[in-house]
Amino acid sequence: MLSIGQVVFAQDLKNDNGYKAQLAAVESQLKKGDIASALAIIEETLQQYPNGSDLYYAKSLLYAQVRNFDVAIPAAEQAVEKSPENMLYKNHLLELYKASEDYEDAIVFLDKLIADQKDNPQLYREKIMLMHSAKLSLEALKVYDETKAKFGVSDTLDVLKAEILMDLDRPREAAEALKPWREKKTQIRQVYSSLSYVYVDASNFKDALAVLEEGLQNSKDDLLYLDLADAYLAQKKSKPAYESLKKAFESETVNYFDKHRAMFKVMNEPADFSIDQKQELANLLVLKYPRIADSHMFKGDVLWQKGEMDQARSLYLTAVAMQPQLIDAWRKLVNIDLAMNKVSLAITDGMEGLQRHPGNVMLSYFIGVAHMMKKDHAEARKFLEAALDRSVNDDPMVQSMIYSSLGDLYNELKLYAESDVAYEEAIKLDSANTNAMNNYAYYLSLRKEKLDKAAKYAEQANKLEKNSGTFQDTYAWVLFQQAKYKEALYWIELALKNSETSATLLDHYGDILIQLGRSKEAVKQWERALSMTNKGSVDVDKLKKKISEKKYID
Repeated sequence: MLSIGQVVFAQDLKNDNGYKAQLAAVESQLKKGDIASALAIIEETLQQYPNGSDLYYAKSLLYAQVRNFDVAIPAAEQAVEKSPENMLYKNHLLELYKASEDYEDAIVFLDKLIADQKDNPQLYREKIMLMHSAKLSLEALKVYDETKAKFGVSDTLDVLKAEILMDLDRPREAAEALKPWREKKTQIRQVYSSLSYVYVDASNFKDALAVLEEGLQNSKDDLLYLDLADAYLAQKKSKPAYESLKKAFESETVNYFDKHRAMFKVMNEPADFSIDQKQELANLLVLKYPRIADSHMFKGDVLWQKGEMDQARSLYLTAVAMQPQLIDAWRKLVNIDLAMNKVSLAITDGMEGLQRHPGNVMLSYFIGVAHMMKKDHAEARKFLEAALDRSVNDDPMVQSMIYSSLGDLYNELKLYAESDVAYEEAIKLDSANTNAMNNYAYYLSLRKEKLDKAAKYAEQANKLEKNSGTFQDTYAWVLFQQAKYKEALYWIELALKNSETSATLLDHYGDILIQLGRSKEAVKQWERALSMTNKGSVDVDKLKKKISEKKYID
């Protein structure tokens, strides 16, 4: 968080006690975490002291923290205008231009800085990078040539050139730019990292590994262990890749951001490492960075994958306690509550999360689902519809998920027209939403309506998710309602094979068998269903009547 102690006083105000008092008041509000009050004091003070460049800088920093560049950039421009000699303000403004991807203004501003500091090579290198980011890569190479002519060759400069050439799909030239620095045993890590990337991209793994081993020896930079892990993974060699990752995670010189990036990749590429290896890496993060919430999140994710849900939940609780503004931690906490069927806890945790993040779509959705699980349909509807209203700018898959749950809820409320519309919207937004397809098909089959559509969606759900006993049972029941009993038998037997036996499944099995004239087998399945009515939602009286009369009863 910004501290006013970091701010340089404007020259003409440094002895003004009133101005200092206002700055102290801003500092006091920031220490309390009251950003709104701090900003209000800043605006009030700027009315009285319009040349307060340090206040413009403070205002810019605060808005930059929440990535509100529309306010942060003009404030930074004012700070530079009021104190044009202050490099801190200039550097901040340049970083804002870059962060907002306003490369055009960044380059114009950088040219002004270069005009004032013609002998600063760092500014020229910055311009090369900016022009490349702005997709002006050929022009960036021209600036490289000018910079080389003015300041001479350097490894850092040639690394920039190599990165541009690689992005231009000119890997051979990139390698030629870097090879001399490898031969000179440069201590710059990026030479070895970039050269190994070229070799890996060409499937020249032997040279890639050799370059990285040399780099580790010459640069003493442990960050290369992450590149080494990537090189091994490119060869499908998970064991040495894991050992390299572990060395990077154990290193005191590799920063948390790079370890976080590597761990994120590990978690999202499940085939590369075993669950125990993932846990060991997560353990290292928690051990070395116990005060960073994301460390606990990673470990929680691993434990959830292992089925150790109580421990995972405890880690998510730790994360939200440490960093209440971390919305992902709240979402995972409430989600695991639901997965553990701790419905009341899901509502409690969700509501606390909403107090921290008012209007959050996913938290509202989870709370709605929890109320639906409790059969509190009024509250469920309130939260799910609120989630939908707020999801206008969200990913279509999120909207699809909300519509799907609303389809379930409206069906429970016997609002069948609304339910059908919700399911249709869910499938339109996400053509792979198999839950929406399955549930829609099943409820249509129970109502004996739009059976062709029900069959279409049930079939599609099974194509997308081939071994779901639940989906297979739905398709069997749709086919049953269409009087396609032989096909229904095939699917119900698949369902019994691929899911835990339940009273509902056995009841359906019996119904299908009786329509095929296999009454003895049908009665046997109905009797099995009756013996386990605690494992399915079936009408016991109707089931007894079927057994007694040895016939299907609708």
